[in-house]
Amino acid sequence: MVIRPSRFDRHLGFILGDISRLARKEFERRVRGLRLTRAQWLFLYHLARQPGCTQSELAESLQMERITVSRQADRLEQAGWIERRDDPRDGRAYRLHLTPQAERMTLRLEAAAGPLREAYLSGLSAARRTALIHDLLHVKTNLLRMEATAKQRPDEN
Repeated sequence: MVIRPSRFDRHLGFILGDISRLARKEFERRVRGLRLTRAQWLFLYHLARQPGCTQSELAESLQMERITVSRQADRLEQAGWIERRDDPRDGRAYRLHLTPQAERMTLRLEAAAGPLREAYLSGLSAARRTALIHDLLHVKTNLLRMEATAKQRPDEN
């Protein structure tokens, strides 16, 4: 049986992927004047969500190779956006922190994101927005549970 492409438009994974891509593209357009690359603002945003994380933890969050994150961290550190601090529990690791300059930038990024969220959620009541977020967080929790289970039983993969 051949599935017509239009049927994919109703699959949750495709919808979420499209929404993510379209929102990211519009966000990039809105923050272009801040003179950060997409890779830079994603790095700063994820680090703001996980202050003090290791490069390995950040690489996992960004779904990137550790070496790529390390190189980006080098550039951001040299530009004054982040600090690497020794991990007190592991002498081989660094903990990453935003500098005050980067904290101000993340506030500017969030200031751009707020109106974008309002625009793409327009037409949905507050109750529907709350329910949507609740349902998506439920789906995320289910997926995280599956991931944890898979890590416990690596031989089944």
